[in-house]
Amino acid sequence: MICIWCKEDFDKLSLEHAIPEGLACPPELELHDVACTGCNNGLSRVDRALIKQFEAITMLYGVPRKKGRPPMINSWQAIRGAQGPDGPYIHINGGPGVVDADGHKLHPASKSNGVSDVWVSPETNQLGFSHQFGNDPRFLPSLYKIGLNLVAKNFGPADAVSEKYDHIRAFVRLEPGAPALTAALDRTTIFRPLTAATVVTRPGQAYPMFRLTILGVTFLLDMAPSQSGLRNIRAAATLHGEPLYVFPTTPAA
Repeated sequence: MICIWCKEDFDKLSLEHAIPEGLACPPELELHDVACTGCNNGLSRVDRALIKQFEAITMLYGVPRKKGRPPMINSWQAIRGAQGPDGPYIHINGGPGVVDADGHKLHPASKSNGVSDVWVSPETNQLGFSHQFGNDPRFLPSLYKIGLNLVAKNFGPADAVSEKYDHIRAFVRLEPGAPALTAALDRTTIFRPLTAATVVTRPGQAYPMFRLTILGVTFLLDMAPSQSGLRNIRAAATLHGEPLYVFPTTPAA
């Protein structure tokens, strides 16, 4: 067996989830024996960057983390959440000072720590806040890590390990000189507990594109170095005034 990341032979059987397990990866997107233990463990920090973005959503839907552990919010300075004996709970610090929540310090919500614009409506027993999305430098690499996993799942490990995807490996590892890849975001998507992936095929297309939905949020990934397919879709979206955005989240152009 050859690892799709380091391209070295390995003989210890492994299980890899094409989409991180803590984001409701469906059973049909489990991968066997495509990554060595070293790469599987070493790239877990990339997975964590993606899971962080969806912590609040996993709490909302009760999506368990790896190995069935209960969901929690523990990666943000201003907000924390977990499963209690009476169900899920969330602490959020609207400011102005640092407060204690279950033995953890919560800093005031602000744009600098990714959670801001906290509001509370006692009359309706509701609260809300703004949450940064996609600003982590490992966010896009985490999506393209999924992309290479999907290549292995749909076209086989031999295709995923080929030189044509060296640019993806470099991008995921944040290597110097790696290409600057982008991903489109469909802003019309409504949050819902759905995680899935489909191949987008076009005549004469040398590289696949993938429509990736994570807990209701849909992305479009272009595995080609030139990303010409994604550029064409962005141009068409602009022409028709459709709500297609790219990361960093700027209007399609």
